[in-house]
Amino acid sequence: MSAVITIFIGYIILDSMGIKLTVIALIILALLFFQPIVAATKVLLLISEQFPQIPLKPLHLFTNQPKHEQVQFGDGIIADLFLPNRAEEKPAIILAMGVRTNEKDKPILLGFADTLTRLGYVVIWPRLEELDKERIKYERPQTFLSSFQYLQQHPKIDKNRISFVGFSVGSSIAMVAAEDQNINDQVRSLIFFGGYYNIYDYLKALATKSMVVDGQNISWDPSVDGVNHAKGILESEGIEPEQFISASLSKEDTNRLLQYSPDQNLENFKAAIFILHEKSDNYVPYVESIKLRQALEGKVPITFHIANLFEHVQPKKGFSPDVIKEFAGLFVFLHKLFMYL
Repeated sequence: MSAVITIFIGYIILDSMGIKLTVIALIILALLFFQPIVAATKVLLLISEQFPQIPLKPLHLFTNQPKHEQVQFGDGIIADLFLPNRAEEKPAIILAMGVRTNEKDKPILLGFADTLTRLGYVVIWPRLEELDKERIKYERPQTFLSSFQYLQQHPKIDKNRISFVGFSVGSSIAMVAAEDQNINDQVRSLIFFGGYYNIYDYLKALATKSMVVDGQNISWDPSVDGVNHAKGILESEGIEPEQFISASLSKEDTNRLLQYSPDQNLENFKAAIFILHEKSDNYVPYVESIKLRQALEGKVPITFHIANLFEHVQPKKGFSPDVIKEFAGLFVFLHKLFMYL
């Protein structure tokens, strides 16, 4: 590609029309390389803001404070909405959390939304109001469907560039929403970070402390917090985790859980997908993301990366020589993402 560009420039410079075509060539080159440079800059700024290993955090020095407001819509849905200061239409991102966000984690999520807005995106974090009131349950796919439709009506949104960014269980529930035929051909992309593909396989892994890798059943040490949270949610639905081991779920329980499983309507998923998972994740086995990639292969654009930089979906602390290599892999993944959003 670079050789073709060089020949093209040389031809233009030597052309009898002289300087005019040379200027045109330079403009074309600037346009060709502008978007990759902007995307690379966004990646570097995002990584510097989110990872504690990087002391320099310049984003706030040259960007304005976004407008932050709380909105309410749909059936009991509340949301934090972050808007850039500029008036033109912007691409939008829906942050999808699948369960209640702890109070100590809310500033982290709001800070992440602030960072994305400073990078040029409208960002919304929607959730059921009852999840803010100590209620233990899964978020509904309808919450993210309603959020998408809410953004489609917003005057500051580029309606062709609305994406979901899911975290853990939220990735999976956001994918269920993105499969809905009311919006599935309008969703720009889904960032699937640390989610599950099949809810039964995920819950069985928690219950049996094992996962299947390349056809082999191997031990897996799930987080105590992850297990307890899943138990609490299931018990609120009248389901015991041990039922997954004995396959004794009733049809009613089965149907209740299927609404949270992305594999059920996978043929309806049409968006580009960016799949990211931590290999040592002890909340959701990384093999769930591998199964999702395999199921979607050849059907939609896929960008896939297994990392070793996170504690589930939050950046690890500390530094080692391996971190530099890991940052390089994450940079490539995020650069492709920002080129597409």
